[in-house]
Amino acid sequence: MRYLDSLVNITHRARHVQGVDHRLTEIYLLGNTKALAMDFMRSLPCVKRVIRVQEAYRVLGRHGQEDFPHQFEYNGVTFDQKSLHVFAGLCAVDTPEHVELMMKALQENGQVCTRMGAYKPRTSPYSFQGHGKDCLPYVFELAGKYGIRIIAMEVTHESHIEEIDKTLEDTGHPCGVLLQIGTRNTQNFELLKCVGRQDEYPVLIKRGFGITLNESLNAAEYLASEGNRRVIFALRGMKSNLGDPHRNFVDFSHVPVVHRLTRMPVCIDPSHSVGTRQKSPDGLMDVMHVTAQGVIAGANMVLVDFHPRPAKALVDGPQALLLDELPLFLEDVRIAREAYLKRVALFQPD
Repeated sequence: MRYLDSLVNITHRARHVQGVDHRLTEIYLLGNTKALAMDFMRSLPCVKRVIRVQEAYRVLGRHGQEDFPHQFEYNGVTFDQKSLHVFAGLCAVDTPEHVELMMKALQENGQVCTRMGAYKPRTSPYSFQGHGKDCLPYVFELAGKYGIRIIAMEVTHESHIEEIDKTLEDTGHPCGVLLQIGTRNTQNFELLKCVGRQDEYPVLIKRGFGITLNESLNAAEYLASEGNRRVIFALRGMKSNLGDPHRNFVDFSHVPVVHRLTRMPVCIDPSHSVGTRQKSPDGLMDVMHVTAQGVIAGANMVLVDFHPRPAKALVDGPQALLLDELPLFLEDVRIAREAYLKRVALFQPD
């Protein structure tokens, strides 16, 4: 560090990553680093690896290092580019009865993660905006009752994090929360900085409505640059009439691209990509076909809408799957995942 302090026109920033057995310190050099010799930097005391940054996303980027893994554990669940978790649940929380029915179904099917929308940004100011902090106590308590470890929940303002903090404290921390940055807020840079500065909760950031993949990955980098490296990147379909009759143009072919460019786990959101329950002649719903496409491409998380009574749902009822379809959905995901693993094994060197 004394040597780094002596460098001219170069500053450095250190970040610490605590694993189960080891603590890793990453030091980022900023400025005119082209003149620095890689071999010499490797020879400095305590240096294990030297990487020359190749992309704008310094912290989350892979930078050509295929053997440079990244994983994190939160509330007993491990996230990385090899795992797969299903977050099935209510797009918007409406009643305690529906929340309990959803969580009971998840427990019966061996699931420990869900999605529950308390804060709902909407295109129209007259649409339902979510119950907000009023529903948090019963959502968290029911999660604890049914063994749900993590709830994916969108936030649109820093005050929402404070409300989640307080309610978890008041209810005795019965579960964990994965903060979600919705597509409308992907380039809300002040919100990204705020969410990135807290290290209590991991973050799921969705790709922006109609911006490039690079722009969305840089949005994720805002989170990491502020300190929170526990970031999952979600593909949720692109806003384009080219996707008709689906709600959005499905972009799940970018799952392996994000894996190659970054170290982030990748989530797919088939519900908001497709937006309907329509079936093809083979009897499968489009949303299941699309889910399988993402999983067979290596997705690490599936964010999907279910509802006990879609006709009574306050948000996105027409696209929600039914509780009795949950076992079928999970089995379909398992089949697609098995196919992905077989494909990977096929191309492994002997």
